[in-house]
Amino acid sequence: MKTGIIVQARTGSTRLPNKVLLPFYQEQCILDIILQKLKTLNHPIVVATSNHPNDNEIVKVTSRNNIHVFTANEENVLERFINCAQENNFSNVIRVCSDNPFIDTSFIEELVDESADYSAHFFQDKPSIQTHWGLFAEFVSLAALKKIHSLTKEKTYLEHVTNYIYQNPELFTITKMNPPILCQANDDIRLTVDTAEDFKLAQNLYKLCVEKNINFKLSTILENITQEMKLQMAQSIAFNQK
Repeated sequence: MKTGIIVQARTGSTRLPNKVLLPFYQEQCILDIILQKLKTLNHPIVVATSNHPNDNEIVKVTSRNNIHVFTANEENVLERFINCAQENNFSNVIRVCSDNPFIDTSFIEELVDESADYSAHFFQDKPSIQTHWGLFAEFVSLAALKKIHSLTKEKTYLEHVTNYIYQNPELFTITKMNPPILCQANDDIRLTVDTAEDFKLAQNLYKLCVEKNINFKLSTILENITQEMKLQMAQSIAFNQK
């Protein structure tokens, strides 16, 4: 069985267009940073984007990072993942979102469970992909993705690739990983990037962390979050939960 990483990337965010391509640290964009981190893992990497002309810029970033790219329908993301996995002979997929510059590869290593349909870090009953942490990925089998495709054509499940699994847990084998205690004790931290405010905050925090330790981990992130940053994060969490 072959497990591959598929990075989901696009330019068409409604709240912050081109967020994964904007200059983030020195000459790197968020997508550059994520791809360089993922290269340290022992899994093949593919960036899955749409065939919309605006996403040609995504293709350019993958090219300069020597990463394979897969382009397909803009609307049906589930089908894009299935076809991408099949083209690359992946039996299982590690799904990574491209708006998480703080993604932690050590947590990705824990996910691979070839006996499961789905594996993720869970905060109580909520998978990490639905939290505001921005540190985590998720693991899903190609068989599970195909099963979703056969069971529903609802737009929300075609757009949000794995939602159907954890909303219908009786139909799938799910492995629930415990998140780090540091995460459980700091639920007011938001590291994912959705808005211009998120981007500026993440940019400042990333600079502080990477200039202390290029391979920084969660403890370094928490050490460098100021009270002002915490207030901004809390405001962003409240805004995104409306």
